[in-house]
Amino acid sequence: MQKILFLASWYPVRFDAMIGLFVKRHAEVVAQTHEVAVLHVTADYSNHRMIETEVFKVNGVFTVIVYYKKNKGKLPVFSQLIKAIRWLYAFLTGIRIVFRQFGRPQYLHIHVLMLRIGIMTFVLSRLFSIPYYITEHSSYFLPEKNVRRNRWWTIATRWLARKSNGLSAVSERLKHAMQDRGYTHPHFRVIRNVVPDVFFQIDPRYLPKDRIIFSNITCFDDSVKNISGLVRTVARMRNYRQDFELRLIGTGPDKPAIEKLVADLKLDDCVHFTGMLFDDQLVQEIVGSDFTVLFSYYETMAVVIAESMACGRPVVATRTGGIPELVNSSNGLLVEPGNEDDLLRQLLRMMDTYRQYDPDKLRLEAMRLFSKQSVSEAFDRFYFPNLS
Repeated sequence: MQKILFLASWYPVRFDAMIGLFVKRHAEVVAQTHEVAVLHVTADYSNHRMIETEVFKVNGVFTVIVYYKKNKGKLPVFSQLIKAIRWLYAFLTGIRIVFRQFGRPQYLHIHVLMLRIGIMTFVLSRLFSIPYYITEHSSYFLPEKNVRRNRWWTIATRWLARKSNGLSAVSERLKHAMQDRGYTHPHFRVIRNVVPDVFFQIDPRYLPKDRIIFSNITCFDDSVKNISGLVRTVARMRNYRQDFELRLIGTGPDKPAIEKLVADLKLDDCVHFTGMLFDDQLVQEIVGSDFTVLFSYYETMAVVIAESMACGRPVVATRTGGIPELVNSSNGLLVEPGNEDDLLRQLLRMMDTYRQYDPDKLRLEAMRLFSKQSVSEAFDRFYFPNLS
């Protein structure tokens, strides 16, 4: 059993329980066979003090969250300098807590490569002779997102990736996109997101209902998830049939705007908001639906697809990022990102054919790819490639 420290750029925090949830699940999987700590540093306007910490252990993971007071300065250069100093102080505070209460780690593992956390991890690696690894979750590298960093940021992070002991991504598509941008490594693996056991334990048989229900699990960031496009398509579907209901699960910055759109289109009788759901409640909601829909502009892997398959439900999802690796004729239908006509056709098709998908086969495929055992074994092969 090894001591492994996750240095997470994204992680669930007191003001956002959704961000980095997939990193938390990775940590909990690795904690089944190793001692795991997580350090996450983030800015927060609500801080009463310059630095505030949360230290706790949950599901076997020793967790340190350090909040530093977000700077409200109006001079960009000065504000960035203050932010960097505060972040560094918060990071060092967190490292001291980890070393004192958890102990010196034997492995360092960056989740979502950012320049500052990459530099500090490299320094720790060299100071204490600890190998470091990187797992990438971000859609930043996908060409469809079309994000460009400055040249020096790119050169530095490529170098940090090459100097690591291993590089991984959560989908083949993300891996290839990173390689196309020059992020290469001889030990580059795909380690998929994990689906908790609770999603595999419920009876996946369809429940009797008087209407077809389909769900969209979202963080309500419309620029990414295109919930507005989905809602507009639902409004058009009413010209063809009325025996359906869309359930929007989650919360986020654009939820008020989507609620207003639903009201403006007079869809209150067929579009419903559940709010944030976790674990058993989320599983019950997915199984209570007949299929899941995802109309995102881009995704690295889309864990909601994995969760839907684990519950025995087919999906309608966009042909973007890592989604085509998961969705095929045996478990769902693909649509073109942003194409509402295509989405309308495939939703109507799925409403007629969802019963043709075998829930047990969908679950078995999800278990092969996303179960705790499958992902845990993938991590061990990543950390210890020379072990059989």
